[in-house]
Amino acid sequence: MDEAELAMRRSQMGKSACCFLGTGPRSIVRQGPGYWVALSGARLDDANLALVDTRDPTLLAHALEQIERPGFPTSLSLAGPCRGSQLGPGWKHVRDAPFMGRFLGKDLRCADRRVREAGVDDYEVVSQIIADAFGLTKDVSDTMVGIVKLPDPGAKVWLLVVDERPVSTVLASIVEDAICVWCAATPARFTRRGHCRALLADVLSRASLQGATIGLLVSSPAGKPFYDATGWTTLESWSTFTNARWAQLAG
Repeated sequence: MDEAELAMRRSQMGKSACCFLGTGPRSIVRQGPGYWVALSGARLDDANLALVDTRDPTLLAHALEQIERPGFPTSLSLAGPCRGSQLGPGWKHVRDAPFMGRFLGKDLRCADRRVREAGVDDYEVVSQIIADAFGLTKDVSDTMVGIVKLPDPGAKVWLLVVDERPVSTVLASIVEDAICVWCAATPARFTRRGHCRALLADVLSRASLQGATIGLLVSSPAGKPFYDATGWTTLESWSTFTNARWAQLAG
């Protein structure tokens, strides 16, 4: 992909992040050319996300001001022309995050009857799956799944149910021609049984039937081999920083 298309894909991820993280009473969402900020207000940097991909230092400063004023611990990614920019001493580089894509071909099929959309009655179980899978406290995972309580959310939470037990979940939203995937979660006691693979395949198939042509996600380094093996390609790497310690002191 060239830089223009990558910028569009980053923006689509931002719109999706704002859907999922902008549902709480403390949430802050902002998006403009060259940046997006999606803060849930939780006291965990991975539940407050931001990205800057412009050479314009004033936009980087603007995004930093949006993050630092409320004092939430935040995971900030620098991408594209902004990737080598310098941040202040309160920011620590934590990882290079693979930004991945998968073109949705006609080989995808929507045939797994174990998959269903989560509703408001599933709020607690979805939150618990995410908490168990990622080792989060329940108050943090709650901020990630508030979308299921909205009457017309524009984004969805999906569940894979085996023998009447929900075992895997994923958050996804269709933004223009892309399905943006977040927080694929399977607790350790249910892993290595193909649950996440089956759930993602079904959700991508549903998106394809609705006109999506590409899937997008940001992987952890640990998760990358799984996505490599299931047809995803690394589009670029995001340089990701956290201000978690500074935010805790400030808060």
